[in-house]
Amino acid sequence: MSTDQDVPSGVDVAMLLRRAQLRKQTACEAALAEVGVTLPQWGMLYAVATEPDSSTHALALFIGQSDQSAGAVVARLEQRGLIERRPGVGKAILHRLTPDGDELVRRCNTIVEDVMTQLLAGLSEQSRRALRTSLRSIAEAALPA
Repeated sequence: MSTDQDVPSGVDVAMLLRRAQLRKQTACEAALAEVGVTLPQWGMLYAVATEPDSSTHALALFIGQSDQSAGAVVARLEQRGLIERRPGVGKAILHRLTPDGDELVRRCNTIVEDVMTQLLAGLSEQSRRALRTSLRSIAEAALPA
């Protein structure tokens, strides 16, 4: 691994991103479990709250899951009365939060915000902005052409 003065290799960055992701995932999963929600379920609730009336495919892209995985999460959330589904154009199924889903996603957002505040405590506001910009750039570069 490179020292802080060296420009990190792609391998170094890949491993650091992986470790950070795993630690963030573990911390968020533990905190969300207290309200009976998994990280993928919160991600889907967040996606539906952010992009209501989206198809399962669009929601899968939003949260970075396969269509099949997203469909399974949506089905579970619908069974719990947190998401409503309705027909869209063609075969598309569109999604909205129920009032219970809206309340739960707000609670979960607070939980995730608290976890992330702890994880990002060592970063200045400027560093957090730079991190967001860098992560967006990486995510966009990874999109198929």
